[in-house]
Amino acid sequence: MKHYVLLIFAALLVSKTSNAQNTNKAKPNILLICVDDLRNNLGAYGDTQVITPNIDALAKQGVIFRNHQVQYAVCGPSRAALTTGLMPEETGVIGFKPIRRKLPDVTFLPEYFKNNGYITAAAGKIHDPRTVGNPKNKSKDGDDVASWSIPYLAPKGGHKAKNMALDFQDLPEEKYVDGIIRVKGIKLLEKVAKEDKPFFMAIGFKKPHEPFIAPKKYWDLYKNTNFKIAENQNAPIGRDDLKTYALKGKDVKQNMNPKTGLINEDFQLKLKQGYYACTSFVDAQIGIIIDKLEKLGVANNTIIVLWGDHGLFLGEHGRWNKHSNLEVASSSPLIIFDPRNPKAKGNTFAAVSTVDIYPTLCELAGLATPEQPQNAKKNTGRNIKGRSLVPILNDTDAQVKIGAITVYRGQRGLGYGYRIKGKYRYIEWVKKGKEIFYELYDYEIDPNETRNLAVVEKEAYAPLLHKFSRNIRSFGEADGCKALLRKKPYQLNDKSKILVRDADGDGIPDDKEAKGDTDGDGIPNYLDAKN
Repeated sequence: MKHYVLLIFAALLVSKTSNAQNTNKAKPNILLICVDDLRNNLGAYGDTQVITPNIDALAKQGVIFRNHQVQYAVCGPSRAALTTGLMPEETGVIGFKPIRRKLPDVTFLPEYFKNNGYITAAAGKIHDPRTVGNPKNKSKDGDDVASWSIPYLAPKGGHKAKNMALDFQDLPEEKYVDGIIRVKGIKLLEKVAKEDKPFFMAIGFKKPHEPFIAPKKYWDLYKNTNFKIAENQNAPIGRDDLKTYALKGKDVKQNMNPKTGLINEDFQLKLKQGYYACTSFVDAQIGIIIDKLEKLGVANNTIIVLWGDHGLFLGEHGRWNKHSNLEVASSSPLIIFDPRNPKAKGNTFAAVSTVDIYPTLCELAGLATPEQPQNAKKNTGRNIKGRSLVPILNDTDAQVKIGAITVYRGQRGLGYGYRIKGKYRYIEWVKKGKEIFYELYDYEIDPNETRNLAVVEKEAYAPLLHKFSRNIRSFGEADGCKALLRKKPYQLNDKSKILVRDADGDGIPDDKEAKGDTDGDGIPNYLDAKN
C-alpha cells in the first residue's frame, strides 16, 4: 500500500529542514485534524486488529490522551464545544442550533487565532453546518464566515452508498469525499505555508462515520481479520430502558432479526470490518497530510492536534450510533504533538475534555485565553470552561481536573456523565419534577457496562455516589452545567460512611486545600501534591 510507506515518519516529524519557509516565526503553526465518529480503536490506543500506522506514528511523537471525553456525543454539540470552549447548555447547542443565534459575538477558536495574527484556513468537516451561521449573515459554505482568512472549503462530491450501510468499490481515493478533502487540504497547506504569518489550519474527515464506504483496498486489509461481535448487546442491568439503535441501510434491514431487533451476527462482523476499513482509509489521508508538512518545511514548528468528535457503538448494548453518555460514545482519541517540546510524549490517563483544547492551544501559542459573551448583548464576561492541558504535556502524570463531564439529553432528561481517572464513570440524570436517577460503572470489574451499580448495589456504593456527586459540583469542574448545579448532591444518610476526598493523595482533604493555583503551574491546588 503506497500510503503505508511511512516507516520513516517519526524521523521526518522531528527533522530539521534547512529550507523551511516560516519556521523562524515566534508563533507556532497549528494543524487541527478532526475525524468524524472515531472510536479509540487505534493501534496507539491498544487495538491490535486495526491498521493505523500513520496515526500511531504521530502518537509516538506526542501525548496520547487515553481518557479524553467529549462534551456531547453528537457531531454538532461536540464540535461547538471544541471551537467555543463552552459547555452545551451555554451555547444552546444541544442538538443542532446555530451558536451565533444565541451568542452573536462568540469567538470561535480559529477566529481567535485569526484575530491574533494567524492566517486561518479549513477544508472538510470542522463545525457541523447546522450549528453555525447567523440570521443576518448566513453561511453558504457550511461553516463560520468570520473564522477563516481564506474562504472555507466545504466537503462535496464523492462516491455515494445509495441507501446502503456498506459499500467498497475499486475506485481511486480521490473519488471519495475524504480523498477530496485531503486534496483540498494539501492545496491550502501549500498556500498558508508560503505566508509570512503563522497558520491555523483545520482539516476535517467524514469517515469512519456511517455509511461505511471507502476504496475496496481498505476493506481487503481486513479480509482475514478475526473480528468478534460486541460482548454485551443488552442494556445494563439497572438501566433497562436504554434503547437500541440500528444503522440505516437496506442491507441492514435485510440482516436484522425481527424478534430481537438486533442485527444478525454475521452482518455485524461485516459492519465492523467496514468501520475498520474506513478508519484505515482516513489514517492514510492523515499520513499524506502530515508528510506534506515535512515537504513544505514547516513540520518542526507545527503543533498537530488529532481529535475525534465522539465514539460510536458497534453493537455494544445493541446500539449502532453515538447519542449517549456511556463509555464508547463519550470517549474519543485526542493526540497532541508539539515538536518544540521533547518532554511532551507518552500516555496519560488523566481525565480531559474537548473544551480543554481551546485554552491549551492558546497557551501553546503564547496567547491569553479569551472570555466569551455573557449573553447576546454583553460580549464578554463568560469564562471558557476548558482547562489548559499544558501541565499534562509537560508531565503525563499530572491532572487538571478530577473528572471530565459529558452531557446528553435523553428520555430521563439531561444526563451528566463524569469520567474519573481510573475505573469509574458516574452519571446523574436531571429532569424537572423527577427524582435524580444515578448510574455508576466500574470498568475494572465490568468493562462492558453490564451492571449499573447505582441501582443493583446501591447500598454498597452509596458512599461513592455521595463522593462523586460532591466532586462533580466542586472545584468549578461543572461550571456551565446549569441543570446539574441547580440540584443538590446525593444524600448519604449514614454519615460514618462519608469518604474523604483527597484527589492528589497529599493527606489534605480537597475541601481544605487553598483555592486556586498557588504555584502557578496550571495544576489546581486540590490536584497538586507538590503544594
